[in-house]
Amino acid sequence: MIKSRILVPRRNIIEFHEVLDDRGGIFVILDNGMGTVVYLDERNNYRSITNSKHLIRHLNYYGLEIISKNVTLKEIMFAEEDGECEIRLAIEIKGDDQMSKLELYFIAEEKTSFNRYLIFNSRKVSLEIFKEIDDAINYFLLKIAGVTYSIFTVVTNEVDLIDKMLKIGYVNKKGFLDVYDNPKVGEFMLEKELKYKKK
Repeated sequence: MIKSRILVPRRNIIEFHEVLDDRGGIFVILDNGMGTVVYLDERNNYRSITNSKHLIRHLNYYGLEIISKNVTLKEIMFAEEDGECEIRLAIEIKGDDQMSKLELYFIAEEKTSFNRYLIFNSRKVSLEIFKEIDDAINYFLLKIAGVTYSIFTVVTNEVDLIDKMLKIGYVNKKGFLDVYDNPKVGEFMLEKELKYKKK
């Protein structure tokens, strides 16, 4: 099961209500009138477990985490200009301390995201874990950003990464892009339609 958790800065909380459960959940009202349940994390910051697009957008994706069994995506940079959003995420794999990062560029109105791995060694990642990373990315795109079409650009020498993406449902519709004199130097554009799963 994948869930999202977001940092709720104290400055955004205007009212605290009663403690709701024995885990310390507190119902709060935010500065935009929305209510949510927050918990104190290990650093005494308030966080909310939520997939509310409106809440996450109001908080500017700041401190957003997408958490699954073995993988966590953590927001490290978010920028928005004229409806165009760019978010960079750190990829944390349980039991692995290698640095991995991801960049997603999306326009909510167009429901399409253009993505790339900034630092990622796919050879060290099993297909099962790679699918879990992809599921977490698609959860973010579909449930939070409202994006239904995912496009990854991958340089052609990342053969292992291309192979893994093809195995988990991406398709290569356009062939090589930006190919110069050598047909093995360029980029692949791998595409995937994202669909809501029926409950």
